[in-house]
Amino acid sequence: MAYGDYDGSNKPDKGKEGGSCNRTHCQAPKADWFNHGSFAWYCGDCRNTIENDPVNRRDWETRWRPKCGHPMFETREMIAARQQTN
Repeated sequence: MAYGDYDGSNKPDKGKEGGSCNRTHCQAPKADWFNHGSFAWYCGDCRNTIENDPVNRRDWETRWRPKCGHPMFETREMIAARQQTN
């Protein structure tokens, strides 16, 4: 589901891992991407839109990635792999 298609109340699993996307006007199922800025889970479409927005990307790459050492969004597998190497 593309962002903007959902017009209802917040789903109970909104922003939870494997649940509904955290974006209010999306809330598509299968939220598999964790956003380290909002501490919530997003669908793949919203992840691409948010992460590739020029302002968001510049902010993350200049202010946060140097401190955190990881991308703005990660899957559970990416988080686990990174934690095993630290």
